[in-house]
Amino acid sequence: MMFGGSFMMVGMMLFWVVLIAVGFYLLYRFINDRKEELSPMEILKIRLAKGEISLEEFERLSKKM
Repeated sequence: MMFGGSFMMVGMMLFWVVLIAVGFYLLYRFINDRKEELSPMEILKIRLAKGEISLEEFERLSKKM
């Protein structure tokens, strides 16, 4: 009788561990999916700051928007 109770206790612990892990995974996905995408102008500013484009190219591309 004691042996069956141990399996039940391990099963319940496993159930709660899986439930908590799924909860954390869903929370992680929700937080990462909420990141806002950058606007085209913000992308241009970042590229200019990194030196990927010149100031003239930045001004030319920003006028197209």
